[in-house]
Amino acid sequence: MESNINSLVSVIIPCYNDHVYIQEAIDSVNNQTYQNIEIVIIDDGSRRETKEFLKKIQQENLTILYQENAGPSSARNNGIRHAKGDFILTLDADDYFDATFVEKAMFVFNQESNVGLVTCNGYIFNENGVVDEIISEEGDAGHFLFNNSAIGNSLFRKKCWAAIGGFDENMKKGYEDWDFHVGLIKANWKIKVIKEYLFHYRDKPNSRNSQADKFHKYDLWKYIYIKHKDVLVNNQEVMINTVFSQMEILEMNCHNLRGSMDYRIGNKILKPFRFIKGLGFKRK
Repeated sequence: MESNINSLVSVIIPCYNDHVYIQEAIDSVNNQTYQNIEIVIIDDGSRRETKEFLKKIQQENLTILYQENAGPSSARNNGIRHAKGDFILTLDADDYFDATFVEKAMFVFNQESNVGLVTCNGYIFNENGVVDEIISEEGDAGHFLFNNSAIGNSLFRKKCWAAIGGFDENMKKGYEDWDFHVGLIKANWKIKVIKEYLFHYRDKPNSRNSQADKFHKYDLWKYIYIKHKDVLVNNQEVMINTVFSQMEILEMNCHNLRGSMDYRIGNKILKPFRFIKGLGFKRK
């Protein structure tokens, strides 16, 4: 058992035009039952309103850095390089943690020296309240490569971040947390999950994560799989099961779509146009 009692925890908060929400994130850090904390906010090229809001913040244990817009990975890496703590908590400016998370996570680090990162379960919420939940999982590199299994905002050792080269700054469109988790496990560190709902993720329609899921998902998957192809080679059975599972889901969704009322109505509407198209393009 190692002793990390009262070690400094540096909370890294990248901020891009989130002046409406960031105070709630800061308050959730100030309200932590674990006391030895510093906050590093990185303004990632925000507009004037956010910059003016940040300049008004007066707090002893808080540092604000400014950079040109370069994405969350760059902002996090910048903040971590300036952090004084041996433990890093990443927190997006529009999310927040319950008051006991840091204390409970540090307890895990004190119990297990081979744990590199601690996360938890969480709730997804919007202006109407809780809309879904996030269940984090533990596992090996193969499991994490095929399952984005843990909340991105987590507490980890700074030396783990340094060992794997930090967050991948090429991944500006999202999923950099997923890549970070895979890299951490490949470096022989364990990820532990506190089985409590201690994190709150704000669901915004046009957020970077929602855009990643809608428009960039497959490109990002491809990037991660190629980057960690050594894990693919060592987990071929898991890969095959995952591919066929996704194919089964896709086939089921197609079947459900063909049977839906919208599909049948659309098919009837388009039928005359298909006939006209056929007249104009008859094969010789």
